[in-house]
Amino acid sequence: PERKKVRCAVHLFLIKDGKFLVEKRCNREWCNGQYDVIAGHIYGKQDVVTNMIDVAKREVNINIKKEDLEFIQVMHLNSDTEEYICYFFKASKWTGEIENMDVEFCERLEWVDMKYPVPNLIEYINIALKNYVENPDEKMTLLGWDK
Repeated sequence: PERKKVRCAVHLFLIKDGKFLVEKRCNREWCNGQYDVIAGHIYGKQDVVTNMIDVAKREVNINIKKEDLEFIQVMHLNSDTEEYICYFFKASKWTGEIENMDVEFCERLEWVDMKYPVPNLIEYINIALKNYVENPDEKMTLLGWDK
């Protein structure tokens, strides 16, 4: 059988005072105008933890230490067009002032309550949030495999 290309990405729930940081996507083909968390693709040559730290620096100009980044779940996502492995982390400790460094693709940053569902949040991110809030010990989410 032909091998399917699987994409990988990292996602961060940056938490402060019971809220987490979201970014409103703009100028994007996919999910334009919806909220997303700090996230980025994994292109190889870097482990997922280092990648997440680099994405946070690149997108919002903060520094997170490895020991302050906590793995919360992995999601194996199957859609009609793509298959993804998504790693989700959380952090509530960092240095630097949060700043939108991706103004071409991020309209604004906003703190929202960690309550499911978050209006206008990308669907699979909302599902990851729900699974984390309702069952934090469950470290794997399978989504889209019942088609």
